[in-house]
Amino acid sequence: MSILMALLITGYILGIWNFLLMPKYYLSFGLKGFLVSLIALGAGLLLIYGELEATKRSRYLIHEFFVKVSQTPAVTLLLLMFLLVSGGITLYYSSKALLPVFNISTRALLPMIWAVILFILLMLVMLKGRSVEFIGALSILFILFAIVATLAMRSEVYGFVRSQTALHYLNVHRSAIFSFNHPLTARGVVFLLVTTLISLGLGTGVYYVIGSFSPDDLDMRKLLTTVVILQIFLSFAAALTTAYAIGAAYQSYENSQAQFQKTNQELHKLFLSNMNPNSEAFKSKFRELNQTLTRINQTLTDFHKVEAYASSSTENPVKAIETFYLIPKILRESHLKGASTIIFLLMGSLFLAGFTSLVVLVEIGAQISSEVLQMKRGNSLTFVGLAIAVIGSIMIAGGIRTMLLTVPLSIGALVIAIEGLPLLRGISPVNKNAVSIGVILALLVGILSLVYTFKLGGIYIELGILLSLLMFAPLLFNGYLMGGAKRAR
Repeated sequence: MSILMALLITGYILGIWNFLLMPKYYLSFGLKGFLVSLIALGAGLLLIYGELEATKRSRYLIHEFFVKVSQTPAVTLLLLMFLLVSGGITLYYSSKALLPVFNISTRALLPMIWAVILFILLMLVMLKGRSVEFIGALSILFILFAIVATLAMRSEVYGFVRSQTALHYLNVHRSAIFSFNHPLTARGVVFLLVTTLISLGLGTGVYYVIGSFSPDDLDMRKLLTTVVILQIFLSFAAALTTAYAIGAAYQSYENSQAQFQKTNQELHKLFLSNMNPNSEAFKSKFRELNQTLTRINQTLTDFHKVEAYASSSTENPVKAIETFYLIPKILRESHLKGASTIIFLLMGSLFLAGFTSLVVLVEIGAQISSEVLQMKRGNSLTFVGLAIAVIGSIMIAGGIRTMLLTVPLSIGALVIAIEGLPLLRGISPVNKNAVSIGVILALLVGILSLVYTFKLGGIYIELGILLSLLMFAPLLFNGYLMGGAKRAR
C-alpha cells in the first residue's frame, strides 16, 4: 500500500507544468533559477506535509476537518472551484498532446477532450479501489517515456544538426541549463516561483484527502523527497528536449533555405532555356518555389518562438505555454530520423503526466463534492467530470483559454496560502511554525504574481484576474456556512 501511495502521489505531482512552463525558466535562468525554485519547493513541501499529516493523524475527511477543527468550511468551496479550473486546464493540454501522437488536426481536439474524460469516469467507476494501482502503473510508464524520449531526441538531433550555426544555438541553450551566468529578472522569478508551487499540485485540497486514507506506517518525508527529486529530474529532461528542438528548428530552417536556392536555380535555368513561362513545367517549379518560401518563413517563425521561450524570462507565460507543442511540429517537418517515435514518446509522456494528475483530480474532486454537497459517489464523479470537461472544452477558444490560464498564474499561490491556513487554526496535529513559513512564502509569491500577471495587460488577462478574484467570494460567507454546518450536525 505504501508503494501504491508513493506512485499515486508521484503520478499526481508530476504533471503538465513540468513540461509546459518549468523548462522555460530552467533554460532562461540556468542553475540560478533552479536554486530559486528550491525556495518554492521547500515552502510547498512544508504545506504538503502538514496537510497530509493533519488528516492522517486526525482521520477526519477534508470538509470535516475544516468544520470541526479550523472552522473554515468556505475554504472547501474555494479549493473545489480551483480544482475544477486546474482540472479543465490539465484536460485541455493533456488531450492536445495526443493530436501530434496520431498526427491528426486540431478539429479532433474537442472529441478527444470528451473521450479522455469519459474514459476516466468509466475507469473510476469500474476499477473503484483498484484505480490507485492503475495510476501507479501509468506513473512508471510516464517516467520511462520521458527519459527515453530525451535520450532518443539527443541521439537523433546531434546526427541531424550539421550547420555550425544550428549547432551553436543547440549547445548555447543546452549549456545555459547548467550555467550560473544568466541574470535573474523580477517578473521571471515571480512566475518561476508560482509555477513551481502549482506544479506541486497544491491549492486543490488533494493532500488533505490523501492523508485521510493513507497508511499509518507511510513515511511521508521519504516519499515527498523522492517525488520532488523525480520532478526536478523530469523538468531538466524537458528543458534539454527544448534545447535540442532549438537546434533542430534552425537546421530545418537552413535546409529549407538550401531547398529554396536549389529550386530558384532550376527555375532560372528554365527561364534561360527560353521555356514558355506558361508551360506546366515552369508553373510547377514556380509553385514549388513558393511552397519552399512559405516553409522557410514557417520554420524561421517556429525557431524564433522556441528560441524566445528558452531565452526570454520576461515573456508572457500564458503565450509561452503553447510553445512546447511546436516541438513535434518541428521534428516532423524537419524529417528528422525517428521523428515519429520521438514524438510518440515525448507527447505520450506529456499526456500521461496530465492524465495521471487528472484521474486524481476527478477522484478527489468527487470526494470533496460528495462531502460538501451530500452527493453519492457516482453523482459526484459525474458532476466533477462534466464540469472539468466543459472547462477543458471552452479552452479551445483562444480568449477563454487566456482567461482560464490566468487563474493559476495570478492567484494560484494565494489559494495555496489559504489552503494552508486551516492548519494554523484550532487544535491541528502539525507543526504550526513550519506551516506558517510555507503560508507566508506562498502569500508573498501570490501577491507578487497577481501584480505581475495584471502588468501583462490585455482584456482577457484582466477578465481572468476578475474571474480569479471572484473565486474568493465564499470566504466572505464563512460564518454563514459554519452556522449551516452546525445545524446539519
